[in-house]
Amino acid sequence: MNVPRKNRSGKIFFLAAVGLVFAGILATVLLANNHRNLDLLLTYLGYPGLIIKPAPPPQKVTIKHSRGIRLPPARMVLPVYAFANLKTAEQRFIRLIQSDPGTLCEQLRDGGFGQLEWTSSRANNENWECSSSIDLPAEGAAQTVQSSLFILIKGDGENRVTSFRVKLNIENTADTAEVAERAGKAANIFLHQVRWGNPEEIIAKIQALEPFDVSNFGSRIQLKREFGEIPRYNFLANQISKPDRNVPGDLFFDRSKWFPLTGTDGLPMIDGMMAGESKGGLPLTEPGTPAP
Repeated sequence: MNVPRKNRSGKIFFLAAVGLVFAGILATVLLANNHRNLDLLLTYLGYPGLIIKPAPPPQKVTIKHSRGIRLPPARMVLPVYAFANLKTAEQRFIRLIQSDPGTLCEQLRDGGFGQLEWTSSRANNENWECSSSIDLPAEGAAQTVQSSLFILIKGDGENRVTSFRVKLNIENTADTAEVAERAGKAANIFLHQVRWGNPEEIIAKIQALEPFDVSNFGSRIQLKREFGEIPRYNFLANQISKPDRNVPGDLFFDRSKWFPLTGTDGLPMIDGMMAGESKGGLPLTEPGTPAP
């Protein structure tokens, strides 16, 4: 009786050991790759969500900058004088007398300088002007000539004062102070209208009949005495037509130095001219590459 029991116990132990080995192998296969095979088995049996999976960690996005294909910079034909030192004079700021001439005539008319009417010029229909002559009252019947003041304003069709002139005719010495005072008053109206800097100094020189010549930002004002025995003065304010003899634009656009450009690459330029590579020029294409 004891022998069959021992045989039966040995078989049970052997089967249990074999079962444990197969269970270990099966568990290893099912739980491998983060229990991927177990998930497939449960899905096949109809239990896909039996095992709760932890949420995957957020993936870190890495941005990579790739270098694109860069085209070579374009090259063009330029003459030698584009890089030459032109040795031009220093440029100056030009300030135009941007004041409404018609308004200036009205202000002088309101100041007691006669009926100045802004009318078309007789010499040129595109220009405008206004003028007035003021005679000082004679002291007596014996006085045949009178001291006077003449005002002339000229402008163009773009509301710019091209010239402002006040002529002082001092026929009698006793009228010197009054003529100078009226001329200073007219100049004061003009200087304030065009916003000239430090007008008090200019007015003081006019009232003292002291000649001067001032140029500022392309504008010029002066007081000059005419030749002759009778004192006659002219106060003139105008725009300097050309402040410098050699301005940068005249030297830069000198066609005798720039054109024509010689060459055979067939590159067209403005006005139908053909430009090629000169001695100091730059080719439009890379060296060794034929032009289109």
